Amino acid sequence: MSQNIAILIGNTKYDELSTLDCCANDVHQMRELLLATKKFSRILDYVDKPVDLVKDELRELAESGDGFEEVFLYFSGHGLSNSDDFFMCFSNFKESSPNTTGLSRNDAFELIRQFQAELSVVVIDACEAGRNLIKNHVTPLSYALKNKFSNFVQISSCTEIQFSLAGDRISLFTDEFIKACLNKEKGPVYYSDVESALRDAFLSHSSQTPHFIRQGTSQEKFCTDATHLKGFREAFLVVPGTDSNQAVAPPATEFALAKEAIEKMESLIPTMAEAQEFINGVFEYTLSASGTTPEINDFFDIRTVQYDDFELVQNKRSVIDLLTRRGGSDSFVESDVEKTKRRHPFGISAAIAALTSEDEYDTTYNIWNHSKLKSVHVGIYFEPKSMALNRIFSEIVFLPRLTECLILTCNSYEKRSSWDSFNEFDGTKKWKWSHHSWFDDPSEVAEAYVSDPYNFTKRYVFSFSEGNT
Repeated sequence: MSQNIAILIGNTKYDELSTLDCCANDVHQMRELLLATKKFSRILDYVDKPVDLVKDELRELAESGDGFEEVFLYFSGHGLSNSDDFFMCFSNFKESSPNTTGLSRNDAFELIRQFQAELSVVVIDACEAGRNLIKNHVTPLSYALKNKFSNFVQISSCTEIQFSLAGDRISLFTDEFIKACLNKEKGPVYYSDVESALRDAFLSHSSQTPHFIRQGTSQEKFCTDATHLKGFREAFLVVPGTDSNQAVAPPATEFALAKEAIEKMESLIPTMAEAQEFINGVFEYTLSASGTTPEINDFFDIRTVQYDDFELVQNKRSVIDLLTRRGGSDSFVESDVEKTKRRHPFGISAAIAALTSEDEYDTTYNIWNHSKLKSVHVGIYFEPKSMALNRIFSEIVFLPRLTECLILTCNSYEKRSSWDSFNEFDGTKKWKWSHHSWFDDPSEVAEAYVSDPYNFTKRYVFSFSEGNT
């Protein structure tokens, strides 16, 4: 017998990303909504669960059923879109290994395909979720849908270059999605009805635009009878802290709403002195951790460097990609990519040049610090006291924004190139990044988010006794 199942995934805690407390309530409210439809025979909740556990249980579930009419997948949490795919981020997500620490949209599609359901629905409330797979090196989405799904609906909270707004109690998009499902009071509720209501709900949100993908007839039903939702509708739409006997205040004017939003944003903006104090504090607390491993001083002399620009930052392309994804309303840090056509060596004729491949270009990545903040790129050199040791360089890059500070960190080895010199790290820096309020505690940020240079150096020293040098 065919069944309808729902998989609800929410992530609130992250090792390297900000906490999203509202995502647990997102899942709870979605569960209550789906229960009210009287449609789903099974609803599975995964809040702060490992991605491997989620994937394994979905594979087992797909194999256990006799048939599926609808599979409904919902995700609330951080999202990341890179050049290859969109990723739903789980608690241990790392940008350097997104396929094993997150759930890619391609993998999610493959898991859903195994159910061979008549209708597959994906709802994603995450930044950068509305990805169009129309790229030369990626299988077109239209082809993937035609070959994997009978009928398919994807509703994403924003486009590929936008952010999805969280909330104190519930995420903005999830709140509006639920309201869109409750918009009709009689008759069937179609997914196309939900899409239409969402389009209207976000007309005034220029920074967040829901994204829709559909393959089907527009007759796919979210709920067969809207009257089933009456009880949940009455409970969900009640404003917290009010009762039915109280007078309802008149709706706020657009100016009042704008003022409230501006004041909320203003509370997140530091003075220049406060921002500088945060940057200095994170570096100082990172440096002070040397007291916990004084033995390091037996092997290395410690030297620090501080730069007021980003000229010496390696792998600027990765940094620029991060800046582009984060967007923002300020230009504290700006970047660009210059491409210069290579000139053919002197003596090569135009005829020979015409027979060569396409034009080749040299690429230069530029990042400028307009914020006037100091020490935006700092580092700790561990200068070896023994010829047997390489030099270690630990660095922190601060990217100031109006309401937040992005922090990138990396530890690397610099191999000895001569008796008295070292080669700078010649690979591609794998930056670990996080974003923080200017009013976060610098000591907590340093401890939780900065890659520990002393622990990295200690492991390097121990590797000699383990025979791993």
